[in-house]
Amino acid sequence: MKTIPIRPVAAPAADSPLQRTVRQIAQAHAQQPGALLPLLHAVQDALGHVPPTTVQVIADELNLSRAEVHGVISYYHHFRSEPAGRVLVQVCQAEACQARGAAQLADDAERIAGCGMHGTSADGSVTLEPVYCLGLCTSGPSVMINGQPQAQVTAQRLQALVSRALAEAPRDAAARSADISARAGAAVRVFLPCDSGARAAGADEVAQALQAEAARRGIALELVRNGSRGLFWLEPLLEVQTPAGRVGFGPVTVDDVGPLLDAGALDPLRAGRVEHPLALGLVDALPYLKRQQRLTFARMGITDPLSLADYEAHGGWAGLRAALAMGGDGIVAQVLDSGLRGRGGAAFPAGIKWKTVRAAAGAQKYVVCNADEGDSGTFSDRMTMEGDPYLLIEGMAIAGIAVGATRGYIYVRSEYPDAIAALNEAIARATDAGWLGASVAGSGHAFTLEVRKAAGSYVCGEETAMLESIEGKRGIVRAKPPLPAIAGLFGCPTVINNVITFASVPVILARGAAFYRDYGMGRSSGTLPFQLAGNVKHGGLVELAFGVTLRELVFGFGGGTASGRPVKAIQVGGPLGAYVPESKWDLPLDYETYTAMGATVGHGGIVVHDDRANLAKLARYAMDFCAIESCGKCTPCRIGSTRGVEVIDRIVKAPDAAAREQQVELLRELCDTMVHGSLCAMGGMTPYPVLSALDHYPQDFGLPAAALSKTTEEA
Repeated sequence: MKTIPIRPVAAPAADSPLQRTVRQIAQAHAQQPGALLPLLHAVQDALGHVPPTTVQVIADELNLSRAEVHGVISYYHHFRSEPAGRVLVQVCQAEACQARGAAQLADDAERIAGCGMHGTSADGSVTLEPVYCLGLCTSGPSVMINGQPQAQVTAQRLQALVSRALAEAPRDAAARSADISARAGAAVRVFLPCDSGARAAGADEVAQALQAEAARRGIALELVRNGSRGLFWLEPLLEVQTPAGRVGFGPVTVDDVGPLLDAGALDPLRAGRVEHPLALGLVDALPYLKRQQRLTFARMGITDPLSLADYEAHGGWAGLRAALAMGGDGIVAQVLDSGLRGRGGAAFPAGIKWKTVRAAAGAQKYVVCNADEGDSGTFSDRMTMEGDPYLLIEGMAIAGIAVGATRGYIYVRSEYPDAIAALNEAIARATDAGWLGASVAGSGHAFTLEVRKAAGSYVCGEETAMLESIEGKRGIVRAKPPLPAIAGLFGCPTVINNVITFASVPVILARGAAFYRDYGMGRSSGTLPFQLAGNVKHGGLVELAFGVTLRELVFGFGGGTASGRPVKAIQVGGPLGAYVPESKWDLPLDYETYTAMGATVGHGGIVVHDDRANLAKLARYAMDFCAIESCGKCTPCRIGSTRGVEVIDRIVKAPDAAAREQQVELLRELCDTMVHGSLCAMGGMTPYPVLSALDHYPQDFGLPAAALSKTTEEA
């Protein structure tokens, strides 16, 4: 018998210093369920990227294959395998910023950076990347520089921002919060938002200037960093507490601080009578706010977002206390009776989900909040997480008690660093105060919360792709059944709702199902925070009952276009929403009406375009966006979107009418296949903006204006 010698196994190579660092980070995360995404974020936060030489270390520590780790890194836009420049510039490409000049800003950014998109300058100092929606949809075009959002960016301002970032090390987030702190016992109480939309417009710099100037003049000041009121065209909005109420001034710049103090803005007895171009009078009396029906957003802009005392003083925890008194069945009954439907876009009755999870067998159940607010024109989730985080915590705790879940996750997009920081701090404070933990409010019910940072994938807004991502995998859509309510996160029964759905629950429990149900119309009960964005004069958040019209929102609240030109098209419901023509602007905004006309209310995002918009280009963008963001699981979405870009290009460039009509027919057939054959809404709804653009604005495709589809003519 032939003897085969056994070669001695070589000792594993010693870790390099870089690998040792990553191994230490990995070991700190190894016991965490679905640890891969949090671990990759931690590595990139520490090193600036995830070096390829560390992939095997991560795989070893998490007992995964190298391919699994690499697959997740390559799937998400946020992760990079090569270091970025000292300054990372991300330019928003979403529709709301397109309506305000994003294309020109992208060209300017390439010139300033000295490289193209996805590139780094020759000296390695600046990296330039596109990003899809920063949630600053009222203040575009917007960019993010080294993780800090900036709004209303011009070429000149971008040059200055990049130069400053190159000259200065990025400031630590904790230091930013600490250096603008309120001073207890101050004689004058003023409010300046910490909302990222306000900060992007210069609120931090105004706060610093205000404190310095007040100190120079010997004025005692208590500065409260509140949430935004949602009047973003007035940000930074400075409010001064007076005996009559809070008096506003805005939008305030650093240069305005001295003249405002000269005029007496910080004198509580004079502030309401100050004659200054920025003087607004009593903020609560502004028509934009006074005409709203704020239920979910009742505290927004009123309180210090992280103050537990402020939250409770303004009605916080009343819903949770009522929930604890009535028990799980009673909670579910209230949510069912209220008529609350999912505010993330699908509009599925929330109470039915909760009832299903409550009845499902399972030793462990979960509550998951989908805060992956990726739709252009939407920012209500971001405002809530940054400006009233305890409201979301309260709503999720109520859900946990209702269904018997003891653990919850909030899945937040990586483009929302301020929201993530606010939530983590709020969760820590709520836990210390006993509102979360082993015994919620002393009730014996356990419920804990954890924030999971997403990594830049639009399709992870789909609930099953999100679950895959939380579990540390690529965000690939799951086939249904089983439904997540039966077999969701880690295979357990799971309640999944979005931020505004959970945030709507406390008022329902506190004031009763009938109170909430009396708002709205038909099966569209309650209120919705509509978000006005794009080319609109008064961009902001408007919470109203269902039934308001698009015309009233865009013109009555929004004031028409920011450019002063005629409105041409309004996209409702995010990037998968239809472009609504003027003939439909007087229809009531509710789920049933919009479904009947082939559109969607979605998350309440409204993006306005003026008469310079090219709807053929926007339709092409919809298909291209789908091709970029598709998870790739189903052919109609993965291949259909790519073919869609090609067909639209051929329509626009067709040599004659006959060739153009042939391609139009092909585009309609392709859209039909995507609508009926896609696994999820990513491919199934991408045709909505494409077909509505084709039907209502045919001239932008080179078609005669009368060339409307049969569907359009009958609508």
